[in-house]
Amino acid sequence: MFGRLFKFFALCFILWAVARWLLKPGQRRTLHELFSALAIALLISAGLFCVLYWLGWHQL
Repeated sequence: MFGRLFKFFALCFILWAVARWLLKPGQRRTLHELFSALAIALLISAGLFCVLYWLGWHQL
């Protein structure tokens, strides 16, 4: 379970980095903010699930 959460966390981080790299220079600011907010929300969600798993909530 922890391995899957780590992979999800790593995937979210990579998506966040790619969104920042691709959309920052020439794209519209609103689109960049949308993808950044989505990626940050996914990172927070993955981190929260990692913490809950670490605290012993394995049956989510």
